[in-house]
Amino acid sequence: MNRKTLAIIIGINVVLVTTIVTLYFTVWLPSSSGDDGFLTITGLPTEDIKLNITQLESFPNISQEYYLQGSESFSANYTGVSVFYLVTQVANYTENITVRVIASDNFAYTLSFDDINQTRDIIIAYKKNGEYMDGKSLDGEGPLRLVIPQKFPGEYNGQFCVKFVVVLEIIVGEQ
Repeated sequence: MNRKTLAIIIGINVVLVTTIVTLYFTVWLPSSSGDDGFLTITGLPTEDIKLNITQLESFPNISQEYYLQGSESFSANYTGVSVFYLVTQVANYTENITVRVIASDNFAYTLSFDDINQTRDIIIAYKKNGEYMDGKSLDGEGPLRLVIPQKFPGEYNGQFCVKFVVVLEIIVGEQ
């Protein structure tokens, strides 16, 4: 094989790989940025439930001061819907489940039914200090975020407060 033929083959391969990668990230890969502000509840016996922020706002909300302690510690007023409400009233589960909260980057935190039943102010927040939260592309922490209150002063709870939430996965039969 001469150099000219080899150069043509390499050129064609570069074009093909570039085209495939571009198509993958623009067409085939589902939107997973989390910037669209949708929460999908999965693991249901029927079809998934997809909720936008307007729909989440129509549910009873909790708005209170939360202190998040972690590598960065801060206090903020978050507004959102109780995970307990979403599981029991929207998805209609009342026991024998685990809830996995998943971010757009697949980071996840798992809550037992006892966790959300005993601490009903664990929320999926859509506002911080009265403002809608920016998404990942704008260096925000939303548009949806799991917020878990501290159980006692000094507890590091920030690492459990998942940013960029896109899915609540209900796992039946696990506690």
